[in-house]
Amino acid sequence: MKEKNQNLTSTSSEKINSPESEDKEKDEIIEKQKTGISNIASPEGALMFCIAAILDGLGFILFLLSWLGLDDYGILDILGSVIFGIWLFITRGFNGLKKVLPKFLIAFGIELIPILGGASPSWIIFTYKVLKDG
Repeated sequence: MKEKNQNLTSTSSEKINSPESEDKEKDEIIEKQKTGISNIASPEGALMFCIAAILDGLGFILFLLSWLGLDDYGILDILGSVIFGIWLFITRGFNGLKKVLPKFLIAFGIELIPILGGASPSWIIFTYKVLKDG
């Protein structure tokens, strides 16, 4: 009985340190990196990038026209936070929100700053980081 246990432990330790297990670990790392790229190129990524580009583009146009007195009064910020919040909740779930919540709060905080929010593409950057990290 002891010999079987020793054989099992020796074979399992050999498997852990074998070149095959190192190759599998490298393959897993490569797959994780590819997943981030494929998330960006997915239909979901394309749709969210379009929404982010529209929101940031309209914000930038309104920023340029702000000297005429044109203001959105934070409507684009609220709309963006609702759209991206729903997207994150649907795709990540409640537990997955904990991972991306700091990124979301940073993007939303930047959007709330009057001049900086209009000039920066924070929703596009946020979408890229969320899709890249998976």
